[in-house]
Amino acid sequence: MTDLERLCFGTSTFVAGRLLPGKDSRPGLDALRTALNAGVRTIHSNPHLGTQWAVREVLDEVGPIAGLRHLVKAECPLRGDLEARVNTAIEMSTGQLGIGRIDALVLQVDLKRTERTELLNDQVALREFYRHGARVAFASGRIRAVYAYCHGPAAVRAALREEPITAIAAQYHLASPWPISHLAQISQAGRRFVGMSPLNRGALIDPLARTASSRLRPLTWALRDPRVGTIAITMSSPDHVNEVIDTVRHSQHPRPSSPHAGLTGLKETIL
Repeated sequence: MTDLERLCFGTSTFVAGRLLPGKDSRPGLDALRTALNAGVRTIHSNPHLGTQWAVREVLDEVGPIAGLRHLVKAECPLRGDLEARVNTAIEMSTGQLGIGRIDALVLQVDLKRTERTELLNDQVALREFYRHGARVAFASGRIRAVYAYCHGPAAVRAALREEPITAIAAQYHLASPWPISHLAQISQAGRRFVGMSPLNRGALIDPLARTASSRLRPLTWALRDPRVGTIAITMSSPDHVNEVIDTVRHSQHPRPSSPHAGLTGLKETIL
């Protein structure tokens, strides 16, 4: 697998939606077209963020694409109505994206709505969440795989003990590098790792750098570990897509020994 094939197009804020209702959607639509034309074949979306309409608009325009994969997020509080939440995510996403099946449902604990926060470290509760969520997802007949989105080590441990879970997803960037210590365990268990938001939603981009590879050094860091099977990154303009792809194609070097190596002068700015 090439690094470009590891790229996943994130959609949380690439066009106007729940998080950025006033955003000009035209650059984001062009960004997705550019990414697909360049060979990106995985798209991650959340039915509750109001951006799946844009994915469908572009896909309807470009026509069938061989090998295209959809990752869709389903969120629910621990001890919440998981069956209803999973089925709603599936129903909304297949309808809004105009697809018959979803390649992977990404189960995520809704931290804000989990009333008993002590359950977030409870192995029994976490394992039941992933086990029952996977059972409901597969029962729909429209899900090919189930991934576990993990907010911390406890969730990783629980997810790896549930056989239906075939991949672990987590925020993976230099401001939150904790998954590094679990990559060996994930790999040894025969699971895939999906690194989310390698630029920390733009906060790790260096606006003073003169080249894309310098500006996007955190992305280079995330790509250099071969145990990271997929990198999901939101790209909101064709220029951003081209910079990301250029960085991907020039990231074939060993990773620094420390997760914070090579960060001198790296500025933080929110895009």
